[in-house]
Amino acid sequence: MRKLIILTIVFFFSFHICSYSQNMDSLVTLYNSNTIHRFGNKFIKGNQMLYFGDLVREFRTPVTGMLYLKARRRLLVARIFNLASLSVVIYSLFHINSVRSSVEYMVVTGVLGYTGAYFQSSSSKFLDQAIWERNRAIIFGPGY
Repeated sequence: MRKLIILTIVFFFSFHICSYSQNMDSLVTLYNSNTIHRFGNKFIKGNQMLYFGDLVREFRTPVTGMLYLKARRRLLVARIFNLASLSVVIYSLFHINSVRSSVEYMVVTGVLGYTGAYFQSSSSKFLDQAIWERNRAIIFGPGY
């Protein structure tokens, strides 16, 4: 019976020490100064404003680095499709021969624009996942 009481006291004492090993102020400071938050195409880290290209220094682990590179590639493909869509619109303004050709230009513009939007949203998903993984590693530690 004494062993059970001693084990219970040791258990609660060790739980008490572990639960208060990091106080609330240090966690709030860590959260405010080191995590990245997204606001449109800009990112906030502490008092800094970062752009998409500046984030390459923030993703140091293999997982977050891979997610960032996927997001970067997808964004490049999206920009290419959006640029192609814009060029079709400009070309169609100067070379409309008939109603049929204008409908074809409209369809091509729509397909290219939709494909660009798909790759851009896919890039945003990969980047959001990389930011989430990085913030989680900062708050809870790298092994979590």
